[in-house]
Amino acid sequence: MQYSIFEGNMERLMKKITRIKNKCLKYGCDFHFEEVGEEFRELTDERKNKYTARFVVVDVEGVAVVNGWKFIASVEHTEKGNIIRAACNIEVPERYYTSSPICEHCKSKRFRKDTYIVMNEETGEFKQVGKSCLMDFTHGMSAEGVAAYTALFNELIAGETPNNELPRWERYYNTHEFLQYVVETIRHFGYLKYDPEDAYARTTKSRAEEYYTVAHGGFSGIWDQEHRKALIAEMEAVSFNAEFTDTVQTTEKALEWLSNKPEDNNYFHNLKTVCGLEYTTYKNLGILASLIPAFYRDIEYQVKKEKQAKIERISEYIGNIKERITINIQSFQCVTSWETDFGTTRIYKIVDKDGNIFTWKTGNTIDEDAEIIVGTVKAHNEYKGVKQTEITRCKIVA
Repeated sequence: MQYSIFEGNMERLMKKITRIKNKCLKYGCDFHFEEVGEEFRELTDERKNKYTARFVVVDVEGVAVVNGWKFIASVEHTEKGNIIRAACNIEVPERYYTSSPICEHCKSKRFRKDTYIVMNEETGEFKQVGKSCLMDFTHGMSAEGVAAYTALFNELIAGETPNNELPRWERYYNTHEFLQYVVETIRHFGYLKYDPEDAYARTTKSRAEEYYTVAHGGFSGIWDQEHRKALIAEMEAVSFNAEFTDTVQTTEKALEWLSNKPEDNNYFHNLKTVCGLEYTTYKNLGILASLIPAFYRDIEYQVKKEKQAKIERISEYIGNIKERITINIQSFQCVTSWETDFGTTRIYKIVDKDGNIFTWKTGNTIDEDAEIIVGTVKAHNEYKGVKQTEITRCKIVA
């Protein structure tokens, strides 16, 4: 993967990359690192003076896996549970959703804000380890992880200037209130998620965060006044109101919906954990904001499901066995297919204009614009209480 690294951080990055490279070579792991280009960005120093900074574009891949142990995820421990930040697509066992910050390698138990999950690639065993013991398994982290960390936090590390390091502090957001800003943002501007192909696009999360910040007195410094005025003008133009009754009620319904969802994967565990916090940090806003579109998608799915169930309830048997019938198609879908020695066999579910359901097993395909089909009644069946007419020897006539 490619990352843009502030040139002032390249020396720091190269020290870690060299360490991981040597580890990969020692243990026969794949590794690749290359400077592939450069880009320039306009930044602002601590005195609010603008300057042009150079970023080095690097392409890096490789993971130092020691004795078969691979880095899987980091774990942030909170009072409401643990937040899992996966480094790959391997699901972390549920026991780590609520595990205490103990290192299962050295057996020490002390206050840790973060621990790390590693997995033995041969046995599938998982372990939660502390930062120091992580070195015994992966010698730190993946090469991609080092580059990503430096790219993501380059402004924090470098203090937005090559020669200065500025003090930084963590900012917190009221979880429930921020969700209202997400709901209101989507109501006026639609939903836009992060796209790595357009990393500078104004996502729903970033827009909601800006509006939240303005409402809480942010962007009030002398150098931020124009930006603050522009944001306020945007909000006023659409009558943006995070306290709007429908917005508050939608937020409550989304949280209630989430409370009834099972924690059957890492995403819903993380979402429940973040939403359970009274306040959260910027790095969790993406997870937090994803609640609302997930809630909307489920509502849409349930509406479609109920509509389909209503159609199925009125389905009746059509025609007599071996009778040739004409069907005016309302909708159809291929519900399953499989390969045979003679090609692909498909089963189509067809609904006519009166809501009656037909099934047709065939090696043919139905054109998207098909409106009328003629076929022979083969059987009358019932599937999950729904009456279905099975047809055969069909021909699309319009």
